[in-house]
Amino acid sequence: MENRKKNIRVVAAVIRRENMVFATQRGYGAYKDWWEFPGGKIEPGETPEEALVREIREELNTKIAVDGFLTTVEYEYPEFHLTMDCFWAHIEEGHLTLLEHEAARWLPMDSLGQVRWLPADILVIRAIENDSASVADRTVQYYNRNAAAFYAGSAGADMRECRARFLHYLKPGARILDAGCGSGRDALAFLQAGYETDAFDASSELCAIASEKTGIAVRQDRFETLTGEDIYDGIWACASLLHVRRDDLPEVLRRLRRLLKKDGVLYASFKYGTGERQNGERYFHDLTEDTLTGLLEEAGFEIKEVFVTQDVREGREDEKWVNAIARA
Repeated sequence: MENRKKNIRVVAAVIRRENMVFATQRGYGAYKDWWEFPGGKIEPGETPEEALVREIREELNTKIAVDGFLTTVEYEYPEFHLTMDCFWAHIEEGHLTLLEHEAARWLPMDSLGQVRWLPADILVIRAIENDSASVADRTVQYYNRNAAAFYAGSAGADMRECRARFLHYLKPGARILDAGCGSGRDALAFLQAGYETDAFDASSELCAIASEKTGIAVRQDRFETLTGEDIYDGIWACASLLHVRRDDLPEVLRRLRRLLKKDGVLYASFKYGTGERQNGERYFHDLTEDTLTGLLEEAGFEIKEVFVTQDVREGREDEKWVNAIARA
């Protein structure tokens, strides 16, 4: 009679901190000293997410929040078949104290191969690499395909109140960067008000539309690749930073701060909420007053204003936005 392998179902947490993930080293068994993503078995009556929160609390004395599903790995070990549901997560409370593992390290996501991973976890790394690259690309591709419709739905949105609050901190004729300019609506308003204005967007199609509407050369660029220091008096990031991944946002904010002159001012707005989410092809990172304030202060900004507004687009008045103005 054929002996069937036992199937073991587990969960694993890919815990992120900026551009790094947390890995643990086994201290027992046939794979002693090999590295893995922490987690464990699902108990009866638990959802995978509940099991993951419990396992990390028991193994690392830390409370995590599960951000979203990453992948399910199926792997044939000699002794059993492994099914492993893997989730993105971040730390809510605690300091990842080792209670069961031999060692642990924070590893950069672009160089995860520096340790000896368990065979199943190598498949998780492939999913991480694919997910990290594709999330941003899918968002940009969405705007390229829907540029005309996006322009039609956003160009007429009345942002005068927020622009006025931002411009209050700038001198006449100051140099402004419209970061993630979309339709070019606000860049055009700044130009018409006499401000020296540059603009960029990740979508080539929106760059073309914004260039035509504003009369300036809107360059194609991404927040994650911005370089330069002491260039702008103000940076306007209206409904654009919300597409930057949680792990990339702290470094992006530091890049924006370096682009600002001494005492320069940043305006940023996010959809009001908590955590990361996928809306169709687009990635969103929602924030509250506290989380936005914390991120800006961590990047070295001085908070001047934090305020909540209603969406100004027709038919979307029930949606809320959290806005901040901060000085470099």
